[in-house]
Amino acid sequence: MDIEKIKDTPIADFLSRLGFHPVKKRGTVLWYHSPYRNDKSPSFKLDTRKEKWFDFGMGEGGDIFTLAGKLIPSNDFIRQAQYIAETMKLPMLEIKGMEYQKMAEDTEPQFANVEVLPLGHYALRQYLAERAMPFEVAARYCKEVHYDLRSKRYFAIGFPNDKGGYEVRNKFFKGCIAPKGTTFIQCGEQPSRECNVFEGFFDFLSAVTINHNAAQKDNLVLNSIIYLRKSTDLLKQYEHVHAYLDNDDAGKKAVQTLKDSLGEKVIDHTADYSGNKDLNEFLVKNQQKVNNNQKTTNNESNINNEEGNQEDCGAGLHGNRRVLHRCLR
Repeated sequence: MDIEKIKDTPIADFLSRLGFHPVKKRGTVLWYHSPYRNDKSPSFKLDTRKEKWFDFGMGEGGDIFTLAGKLIPSNDFIRQAQYIAETMKLPMLEIKGMEYQKMAEDTEPQFANVEVLPLGHYALRQYLAERAMPFEVAARYCKEVHYDLRSKRYFAIGFPNDKGGYEVRNKFFKGCIAPKGTTFIQCGEQPSRECNVFEGFFDFLSAVTINHNAAQKDNLVLNSIIYLRKSTDLLKQYEHVHAYLDNDDAGKKAVQTLKDSLGEKVIDHTADYSGNKDLNEFLVKNQQKVNNNQKTTNNESNINNEEGNQEDCGAGLHGNRRVLHRCLR
């Protein structure tokens, strides 16, 4: 297969093969949730006539090759083309010499002069408060990242992944300092019996906020739903996998993907935050109830310590169904 045929692959078909489907359609324009970052409303635009995409949350766009580069992530044209070919189940191509030089995009790194500091900036503390996130919880897992972007200096909360990159968030921006990857947080020297799975790091931080015992299990933060299938080998070692994914069609499909691979060990907890898109949205809406529940739980644990140690694996974050129901009411 030559490069021109890969270039003619419809972006909508490429996204569909990856499990991403449009939320709405207006003529030749399709709107998606971003396939490589978390967004609350669809901000990824695809013009099927021009075969061009644009992510309004990131302020950037391009063709199918630049999209593949965001998903991998990589600026290497050969890797982008091979990823498209693998995804579309097309014959693998070999690109050599002048053909590569002609087609490769000369793209500069998106972020420059990255500086990683302890979390502490007042504006970031305010943003955490808006997300109902205690500073001490966020500071345990996150950093403060300063960076240059399009010749301007910015700062954000940085959540490290296992490849050395950072998921970056502030009140006005969501992105990733490459390389992109998952974040696996093991609670001890050896894997525990159970693992919690989250799509984004704010959901993970929300889980620890709702119940500190969440940190006593292993935790996997995907940082993008595209890493779900690649994570099943890691999750096979656990007796129970607690899924705290988004409460939408994409999240339901992701849970089903896990169940198809791992069977009955997967426990879907989206009903625990029914009526909310994700766990963080639930926390924001129920912050006072969660705080009151934590005080009650601490008092009960002092009286009924032995009973509290008998964990019900189906109760997920809360460990006890009575506590869970009080929290959700």
